[in-house]
Amino acid sequence: MSEKNDIANKIINYLYMSVCKTMKQVPFSSRHWLEQIMMGPAQYVLDEYKDEFKFNSKNPVDVCRNFLDLLHRENFLNAGDYHLKASGENVLVKVERNNCVYREYCLRAPDEGLMFYCARLGSFQLVLRRVLGRDYSAAMEVDDKGFCHGTLFPDNRPKEEIVTREGHVLKVAGRRAVLLPQELYAYLMMSVRDHAPHALKHVLYDAGYQTGLSLAHKTRALYPDDINECLQLLMEVINNDGLGQAELVSLNVSCARAKIRCYKSFQVSIANEYGHLHRAPQVTCDLLRGVFAAYLSVLLEKEIVCEEMNCQSIGADYCEFLAMPLLETTAGGGTR
Repeated sequence: MSEKNDIANKIINYLYMSVCKTMKQVPFSSRHWLEQIMMGPAQYVLDEYKDEFKFNSKNPVDVCRNFLDLLHRENFLNAGDYHLKASGENVLVKVERNNCVYREYCLRAPDEGLMFYCARLGSFQLVLRRVLGRDYSAAMEVDDKGFCHGTLFPDNRPKEEIVTREGHVLKVAGRRAVLLPQELYAYLMMSVRDHAPHALKHVLYDAGYQTGLSLAHKTRALYPDDINECLQLLMEVINNDGLGQAELVSLNVSCARAKIRCYKSFQVSIANEYGHLHRAPQVTCDLLRGVFAAYLSVLLEKEIVCEEMNCQSIGADYCEFLAMPLLETTAGGGTR
């Protein structure tokens, strides 16, 4: 490969690094959008070279090979470095990382804590969609010998993101959403506290619960086969919405119990800046526990309640939530 092409490839790798670094700072960014970015260049290549593609075969492996052959002819890569084979409906891709034009991006992105998505698999996804009219998802693993092992597999799930923007309108789960400064939320809650202090915990919990229901139903429709994946995606919504850094610690589907932790809850921030909403310091994240209860009620198909066991607002290292079936808390007087 010429020195000129080598410099061009470095620039491409740096561009992908820059994209991932920027996405880390952008609200509502996710792996879904990174996947779309990685698929995008192949779209332009297909449009530019449409007269040179001869997709006589509808075999997914042949389709991917034809695309590699074009890039080989244009001196972008060595098609012989990529080994493709079928495994049922899946396409298996193997390449030594040192021979991949995206190796610098692949090596540096994880080390710098950035989201990573294989650009080569992304291009294959787009080509397969264009030629076969079918969506494929991708997974990548690297072995201890430095070989990348990619898998492309048919995916009939709709390609849709929970948080979207249509012109100037922001939507969450298909419903219009608005961004509010924390100050406005704090004054709303203080107003409720001043006029109806006895109702504050219930108002917050129920508001979170009703909001969480629509999000959970939408996510469940997109990913009906994997409760864990649904819940992880819903945790991402919490993070992307700026409500806190939520993580699923454990989930026991058979017992319908879960443990969730949250760092830097926005309700803790309000308590620290404006004072506690309650007369005495106590766990304060009632809206979040309502959201978590709704998520799990939908995903586990039974009524779940959620209690906050510890909170950063009273000195804990994180806010910790326990979720369990409603019947288990009835005798103990669970708060809702």
